[in-house]
Amino acid sequence: MPTRQRVQWLALFPLPLLLSACMYMSGPATMQGHSSMQASTMQAQGSPSAAPPPTAPAAGGNPLALKFGPPDAARGKALHEGACQQCHGAGGVSTKADVPGLAGQITPYLHLQLAAFRAKLRPSAVMQGVAARLSDQDIADLAAYYTPLQPGPAWKADADARARGEKLFLSGDAGRNVVACQVCHGADGRGVSDNEVASVTNLSPGYGLNILHEFRDAPSFGGIVAPEAMRIVLKPLSDGDLKDLAAYLSSMR
Repeated sequence: MPTRQRVQWLALFPLPLLLSACMYMSGPATMQGHSSMQASTMQAQGSPSAAPPPTAPAAGGNPLALKFGPPDAARGKALHEGACQQCHGAGGVSTKADVPGLAGQITPYLHLQLAAFRAKLRPSAVMQGVAARLSDQDIADLAAYYTPLQPGPAWKADADARARGEKLFLSGDAGRNVVACQVCHGADGRGVSDNEVASVTNLSPGYGLNILHEFRDAPSFGGIVAPEAMRIVLKPLSDGDLKDLAAYLSSMR
């Protein structure tokens, strides 16, 4: 599967897987500065997993497929505190505009994004480095910890931009063939786990805007259903529309 297919977006909206978290998950360029700190933290603590380190899939295998036992949320919390909290915040609630929160993200999206980072199918030197140390069980345990948590609080947003974004999210724009976001993500933006549609509630504003641009401006995602659907849905929207949507997504109540 070519890297250009951008597996990173296989669920964010499935924003994502997508991340999103770690996910939404993350991967914005602003996270590059945290790489040395994350590396030193993980080196000091050793591998985050007591299980054997991940191994490359057999030739022709699916690098996104995971095999694990019963997920352990308590162990996932310990992994988060040791390797993820510095960037993604305590309890998976990000306070950084360009770093996604992970609290409340759906399990399939978290699995997909971490596996994609580990397989180097989603760009981000930081997240690729972190995910390289995760076993399949680690990924399952992290997701078990994040998913039941409540998303972080609403971010502040310009009232007019928020109102315009809310209209697009809830009603779309029939005159421009714009589909309402709530059709897939739900009126509360919490996503649908069974359909691998990611939670976008109170999405970090800078991250949200960046990912909306990625979806809309990509020439293709190689026919991968979820990101292709996002690309098509967002195509009619202007840069201003994307800013309005990001304002609303970040400030949902």
